[in-house]
Amino acid sequence: MQSGFRKQRTTTDQLVRLESFIREAVVQKQHAVAVFFDLEKAYDTTWKCGIMKALFDAGLRGRLPLFIQGFLQNRLFQVRLGSHMSDSFDQEMGVPPGSILSVILFALKNKLNRQKSVPWS
Repeated sequence: MQSGFRKQRTTTDQLVRLESFIREAVVQKQHAVAVFFDLEKAYDTTWKCGIMKALFDAGLRGRLPLFIQGFLQNRLFQVRLGSHMSDSFDQEMGVPPGSILSVILFALKNKLNRQKSVPWS
């Protein structure tokens, strides 16, 4: 469940959820198992064309894919250190950080990719 980068949500929400899960297991004298994944630079390395292909494969047509394509294209960024600004850089890969649409596109692309995978035998 995603909490980071969502309005009115923080990573603390997940800590509270985990604590409740553990407490419930202790009360019921059961084991609690948790698995954590840190997807380092996951948003930075998401393939933009792959997002568009996943949306197309899911049957999405019309203006929304054009809006999303525009959202992903021609993204520039700069870094400020004190009062100094860096040169502009093109964000060739990935989705823009800090946008709820980026979270949704990342999750959607990965969900659609998992649905296409060959199940374990």
